[in-house]
Amino acid sequence: MILAVALAAAAPALNGATAQVNLTSPERQALEQDLARYQDLLAERQLQLVEIEKALGQTGGQLEQRIAERDEVSEQLAAKRREREQLIARIADLEAERTATEAQVAALDERLAAMAERIQDLLLSHYKQKGRDLTSSLATSKTFHELRVRNHYLGLLAEQDADVVNELDAVLEERRAAKAQLDAQLLELQAAEADLARAETDLAAARQRLDEVLAELNATRAGQLIQQQNLLEEQTRLEGSLGDVNRQLEQEIARLRAEEAAAREAAAQYAQDREKQLELQRQADAARSRADALTAPLAPLTTGFTRPFDGATLISRFGEGNNSYLGIQAPANNSAVRSVQAGRVSAVTYLGANFGYMVAVQHSGGLTSVYVNLRQPLVDLGDGVQQGTVLGYLGGGTLTPPDVLQFYAQRATGSNSPFIDPAPLLGW
Repeated sequence: MILAVALAAAAPALNGATAQVNLTSPERQALEQDLARYQDLLAERQLQLVEIEKALGQTGGQLEQRIAERDEVSEQLAAKRREREQLIARIADLEAERTATEAQVAALDERLAAMAERIQDLLLSHYKQKGRDLTSSLATSKTFHELRVRNHYLGLLAEQDADVVNELDAVLEERRAAKAQLDAQLLELQAAEADLARAETDLAAARQRLDEVLAELNATRAGQLIQQQNLLEEQTRLEGSLGDVNRQLEQEIARLRAEEAAAREAAAQYAQDREKQLELQRQADAARSRADALTAPLAPLTTGFTRPFDGATLISRFGEGNNSYLGIQAPANNSAVRSVQAGRVSAVTYLGANFGYMVAVQHSGGLTSVYVNLRQPLVDLGDGVQQGTVLGYLGGGTLTPPDVLQFYAQRATGSNSPFIDPAPLLGW
C-alpha cells in the first residue's frame, strides 16, 4: 500500500518521454522492494522453465510442432475474426446506402405524381381548344395586334408543353438510374451477407480446430507442460517489449522534430512563393505543437485509480504462475476497457493472434499502465486520455478468453523499470 501512496504523492518532472522522479527515502525503499520482487519473479520463472525442459526431455521437440500448429490455427482464427468484422461494417455501409437510395426513389416518385397532374391540366387545355389548330386560330384574328398576341400565346403553350415533356423525361431517367443503383446495391448486399455467412462458418470451424488442438495438448501432462513453457516464454518476450514502452513515443517525438525542421528548411526555399511558404510554415508549427504536447509534463495525480471496467473480478494475482500482471475478468465478453487514470498513450502494439493488441498509458509519477488482449484500439500513439477513457474492447487474443484483461503496471525511474503489483492501486 505504501507504493500507492507514493505514486499519488509524487510530483514528476518529465525529461523527454521518460519520467524521472525524485524519490524520498520511503518511496525509494518501496521502489527497491518492487525491483527486488520482480527480479525474484524472473529468477523463479527461469528455474521453472529449466525444470519443464528437463521434464519434457526429447518429447519437447515433438510437442513444439503441436505448439506451432496451435499458433498457425490461432492466426487463422484471428484473420477470420477480422474478415467477419470487415464484412459486418461493409453490410452496415450498404444498408445505409440502400436506405438513402430508397429515399431518393420515393422523392422522385412524388415528383412524377406532381408532374402527372400538370400533364393532365395541359391535356385538358388542349381538349378545350380541340379543332382549333394554329391556322384557324390565326385566321380569326381581326387586327394585326390580335394576330401577334395569339401567335405569342400559342408559342408559349408549345414551349410549356416541351418543358413539361423534357422535365418528365429527365425525372424518369433519374428514377431509372436510381432504381438501377438500388438493384445493384441489393445484389451487393446479398453477396456481402452470403460472404458473412461463409465467414461465420469458417470462423466457427477455426475456433473448433483450435479448441481441438488445445484439448489434445491438455490431455497429457507433457502437453500441459509444453504449453506452460510456451506461455512463460511468451510472457518473457512480452515483458521485453514492454520493458521500454516509451520508445514508441520517443520515436514519434523525434519524427515530429525532424518533420518540423524539414518543413522550415523547405519554407526558406520558397521566398518568392509566399502562399507555399506560409503553408510549409503552418506544417512546421503544427509538428512543433504536436511534439511539444507530447513532451509536456503530465498533470500530477489528484484522484485515486479506477478499475478498467465496472464489475471487474480479480482472477489471478501478480506473481501467480510467475506472471507479472493481474488477470481481471469483465462481466461480459468484449467489454470496453477504460484507462485507470489520466495520462498519455505511449504505445499501441499488435502482439500477435495469441495476445491481440496492447495499449500502454503513461501516467504521472513515473507509472505506466498496460492493457493486453484488446481488439483494434480506439486510441493512437500520443493521445491524451482522461480517467475512464475507453481504450478498446476485450477479445483481441485467441488464447486469452474474450472477457479477461491482462493488466500490467510499470514504475520507471532512472534506469530501473520494474513491473509492480497493480492490485493495491486498484483496491485489491
